[in-house]
Amino acid sequence: MSKTLSHIDILIRILHIIIMIAFTGAYFTGDNEDLHQVHMMFGYILLISITIRVIWHFLSPRVSNSAPFGIKKRSSMAFNAIKKSFSHANSASIFSKNSIQLFSIGLFQASIVFIFILIPVVVALGYGTEHFTYSLRDLHSFFANLFLALVIVHLSTLVLNSILAKRFQGWTMLKMTLADKKITNYMTLFVLVLIGGFSYFYLGM
Repeated sequence: MSKTLSHIDILIRILHIIIMIAFTGAYFTGDNEDLHQVHMMFGYILLISITIRVIWHFLSPRVSNSAPFGIKKRSSMAFNAIKKSFSHANSASIFSKNSIQLFSIGLFQASIVFIFILIPVVVALGYGTEHFTYSLRDLHSFFANLFLALVIVHLSTLVLNSILAKRFQGWTMLKMTLADKKITNYMTLFVLVLIGGFSYFYLGM
């Protein structure tokens, strides 16, 4: 019998939390010149985190007990859920609880896909603004605000899905466990040390 792999492990949960903190920190320090170095640090942490997430997507099924969802999987989930929500024959059923829940699930998955894509774009534009031309600042701000809009969609659909399901849907991303394989726990520790070390030395530069 083949073993069913989870799509979430402790490393993915930690990266999710780091990405949330880094984006929040980057967004609220963006217009403060005194905290410009901190803003840049958060941006680089976002890029480091998403890079590790991509690497872990391909590595974890081979060395761990998880098989994380990727962009292709989540895009398919989003498309199918939204398609099903509009597949009903009349307007009454379109606005039914089931249809609203399917549409909300679709938007939730779609927001993850676009957030995943936008992170390197926002960071690259921030780097370009800092090191090449200040004229990229407006473009950087536009994509940062688009990022914020996607985060709002993500959180809003999470809340709506939780209300409709009558249980908090985000618990799986917050519930920490050491039940994963040792390699996963060691990788999580490595990532925490890497992010912590990078932050310390970057701010000390």
